[in-house]
Amino acid sequence: MAQITRRKEPEKSPGIHWLCLALLCTLPLCLATTEDDACHVCECDSFKKIVNCNGKGLKSMPNGIPHDTTLLYLANNQISAIESGAFSGLTSLIRLDLSMNGLTELTPDMMKGVGGSVIGKIYNNELLEIPSRLFYRPGREHHVLTLDFSGNKIQHVAADALLGVKGVQEVFLSSNNIASLPEDLFANVTVFGTLDLSSNDLSSIPDGLLRFQRKLRTLYLHQNFFRVLRREMFVGLQNLRTLMIADNPITEIDERVFSDTQLVNLYLFNAELRSIGARPFMTRANSLLLVSLYGNDVEVIADSVWQDLGPRCNVSIGSTLRRVPFTRSDLNINLVGTDFVQTLSVTKEERNLLIRAGFSCEKTGYRTYQCTTCHQGTYGGAPEDCTPCPSGGFFQNRTGQVVKRGADLNCFFCNNGTYVPPEAHPGKTIGDCVVCPSGTDTSRHAGFRACPCVSNYYRKDRFGECFACPLQGTDCSEEYQHLLPGFWWTWDWGSVDNYQSYEKYVQNILIHNESYDESTVRFKGALPKVHPCPRKESCQNGGDGINATCEFGYEDFLCSQCIANYYSWFNRCFECPRWYVFLLEIVAALVVIVVLIIIVMWDLRRHRRRGRSAINALFSRFKIVLGFYQIMGEIFEALDGIHWPQALTNIGSFFRLLEVNIAQLIVSPRCYFPNFTYPTIYIEFITGMSFVVFVVLLALIVYGCRKSYLKMTKLSKEVCNNILAQTKQTCYLVVVILLFVTYPSVSSAIFTLLPPGCDEFYLDDTDHFKVLRLRSDYSIDCESNQHVSYNYAAEVSLCYVVGLPLALFLMLWASCRSNKGSDQCSSAPETDQSGYQNESDLDPKSDTELLCHANSEEINTSEGTGVQSEDVEHDDVTSSSLPESDREKTDDNKITWVSFLCENYKEQFWYWEIVELARKVLQVVFVLMFNADDHFTLFATIVLSVAFLIAHAYLKPMKDAAEHRLQMCSLTTIFLNLSAASLLLLPNEENQSSDARKEFLVVFLIVINLNIVAFVAGSAVWTLVKAVWKTSCCSRAFACIVVIGRLIPHPNRSRSRRPINASHTEGETTLISGRPVSDTIYGSV
Repeated sequence: MAQITRRKEPEKSPGIHWLCLALLCTLPLCLATTEDDACHVCECDSFKKIVNCNGKGLKSMPNGIPHDTTLLYLANNQISAIESGAFSGLTSLIRLDLSMNGLTELTPDMMKGVGGSVIGKIYNNELLEIPSRLFYRPGREHHVLTLDFSGNKIQHVAADALLGVKGVQEVFLSSNNIASLPEDLFANVTVFGTLDLSSNDLSSIPDGLLRFQRKLRTLYLHQNFFRVLRREMFVGLQNLRTLMIADNPITEIDERVFSDTQLVNLYLFNAELRSIGARPFMTRANSLLLVSLYGNDVEVIADSVWQDLGPRCNVSIGSTLRRVPFTRSDLNINLVGTDFVQTLSVTKEERNLLIRAGFSCEKTGYRTYQCTTCHQGTYGGAPEDCTPCPSGGFFQNRTGQVVKRGADLNCFFCNNGTYVPPEAHPGKTIGDCVVCPSGTDTSRHAGFRACPCVSNYYRKDRFGECFACPLQGTDCSEEYQHLLPGFWWTWDWGSVDNYQSYEKYVQNILIHNESYDESTVRFKGALPKVHPCPRKESCQNGGDGINATCEFGYEDFLCSQCIANYYSWFNRCFECPRWYVFLLEIVAALVVIVVLIIIVMWDLRRHRRRGRSAINALFSRFKIVLGFYQIMGEIFEALDGIHWPQALTNIGSFFRLLEVNIAQLIVSPRCYFPNFTYPTIYIEFITGMSFVVFVVLLALIVYGCRKSYLKMTKLSKEVCNNILAQTKQTCYLVVVILLFVTYPSVSSAIFTLLPPGCDEFYLDDTDHFKVLRLRSDYSIDCESNQHVSYNYAAEVSLCYVVGLPLALFLMLWASCRSNKGSDQCSSAPETDQSGYQNESDLDPKSDTELLCHANSEEINTSEGTGVQSEDVEHDDVTSSSLPESDREKTDDNKITWVSFLCENYKEQFWYWEIVELARKVLQVVFVLMFNADDHFTLFATIVLSVAFLIAHAYLKPMKDAAEHRLQMCSLTTIFLNLSAASLLLLPNEENQSSDARKEFLVVFLIVINLNIVAFVAGSAVWTLVKAVWKTSCCSRAFACIVVIGRLIPHPNRSRSRRPINASHTEGETTLISGRPVSDTIYGSV
């Protein structure tokens, strides 16, 4: 049997127990290390015991500050308040820096729990008071090395603020708003070194405030409001060595005021002393070695004033003394002027204080500095050096000046209208102020420039002359040229440095203090030239105005082009529609055109034997309206630079809609092809010329196809010839109508592309850079190769402009000559004695006869049946199957290209439609090819308008009186519009009467421009009313009553009744309408 052995288990290591114990011990430390741990946020140096939290953006005290920290820096954060006991436990802390935090409040007992002597830096905050018991430590008093509360807004100091503090080396309370101090503030505190109370609102100090400060060595009281130095102020200051009490309005000094001190250095300059008593400088053991009295207007000094000074004492006093007192031979007394500069050798601590008192210091050795008072033209108070008075209206003729609290500088003002130029900067005397240059307002103070410019003037140099603002387009209110809304300029003609230089100069000139950059006070480049925008609303020009800014949707030259996803429509940019919207617009337009064609053809067929139809008359008048609005649309577009009233501008856009410009009636292709940026005028030219070619070719193709088709049929040759003749006439009619309608717009596109259609633009105010831009599309450079090619093409296309009217004239002449004696060139009814067709002749039947004729079939059955059968026969039988005489009569009543051109005019004026076609071009050719602002252009256009108006009034070429009046009205309206344009080109008058006259002009022009449409619309409505009346049940009933009434015999009427149509031959019967009907048509009853 095999022996079974048990596997030996391994022994547990005792290290596992120690590892778990170590983890448990370190767990509290890990839990204590949170996001608020100071060393996670700040920089900690465990060796030097430093925690540096400067500039960390803290808004509250961080937690977890190591207890052994000696130096804690919390400056330049956003801590607004410190809670009581916030530093508890920091027993080793010796330096605390809370400066530049925006602190607004300190709580009592804030330093509770802090051990050792502390340097407290709490300057440059927003504190309003120093609270009670700030440094109190229960049970014991302690020393503080430094307390710095300077640069706050402290107004109140609690009497027990320093409770618990036994001694302090330095106390800084300067640059606050302290007006008074509690008398027992330093009752139990000894100040060993320096007490700084400068730059406050103190006018006196309590008598007992410094009574027990026997160890105080330096006292700074400058820049306050002391007027009298009383002896009680300095009692007890037995160890005082330096007193800085300058820059106070001191007018009086008590006798023996310093007798309780051992004063060595007395700084009493820049005060208001006028006299000095007998013994004001008495000290213990005659210790005074330096007395600075300059900057006072002292006139009288007692002879005994110098006897208490120390040996070899240096005295500086102004040269305003009336009499020099007796002096000792060992003294150094200097009578100095306003340019006196005092030099002192001081320690590092004294240097920091003297800088605030109007001194400039340079290091001369280890912890030694040489300080001098700020020179003339400068003032002290800056952290490191004296600040010069800025160029402009400032100077400083005194030395040792200090910027006053709450002020930006300490300089005297030059007289109004004078300034200190940069080359004489800084101004040391009033003689450095010179007269401001031309163009400036010398009645005002110069400020930080060479006097402000007068109204509507600008400058290119902050300290140079001002120039008159350009007449239009710019605003110079801020002493620099910036664009007004409605105007445009560009910087894309010079170097980039030119624009950047002007941009920096504008930023400079907009600064009205001394913070401007001295390197950009002058602009030496050239400014752009201003141009008015075609559409003023497109040029918005916001911001500082140095860049032309366009309205959203517009861009490029003069803000005249549309951005991507926008299209141009009558000089406006609109957002591109959806594709289905565009498709619906095209379908709707086609439907309208088809419906109009159907109505016209139906009306022509219905009135084939009834003379001139109502639609035919309206169509003739439509030609007049179309010609008028085509001309006016071109005039409003070409004279777009004239400041038309807004109402007329809107009407002009409507006029251009009636121009029948094919390219403008189609949405821009850029809406569907974003990269398609081809200019619109090129598209108009190509579309117009292509349309002409397309129409002619289409007519030739239709005629050729019809001819080929007839060859394959079995019709007789005579019938084929008749059909081909009709097809030829139809093709002629379609071609003539389409070319007639589109001729003005195509001609305008051709004229626009000719060389005179380009405008010259100077881009800079020196007229050195210029460009040539197409007037109708400012994005096109006329000097580009592409435009030169189109220019050549337009010159060739002038053949079409001249050739179409000439060809129509020759064709019309040949047609009228070959058909001389026929009615083809004079197809309208006869005219009255005045030469005009009567308006009632639009239909040969009178209203009563028509109504009776319409109902005569109900009264006379046999006659009605005959008429009805005749009408049906007439409508159903084609002209090709009628006899030759009937076919000629039917063809004469059909509208042809000849009747289209001649129908409106008398027989001798068969060519007048060609004259009208030429007039449409001649009246706009000048404004299209030449600048609309040119007075000669308008003069020539007005002369042509007057010439055509006189010719039409004298010759009276139209048959219809109403159409003649309509044409006269349109010609007169064109003349009045051109006259108004010439008036708007005159200089503008800015007064109420001028505005009133302009409003009257607007109303008048609107009325005369719309009366053309009103006339035609009224005619159409009247024709519709008559048509409804003729076909309504009321008219039929009325006709029946009239007819029945005529048939009833009346005794009074029997004698006067005469036979109707007695002139007709036998065998004919006359209808009520007056139409003769053959007896054979009626048949037997």
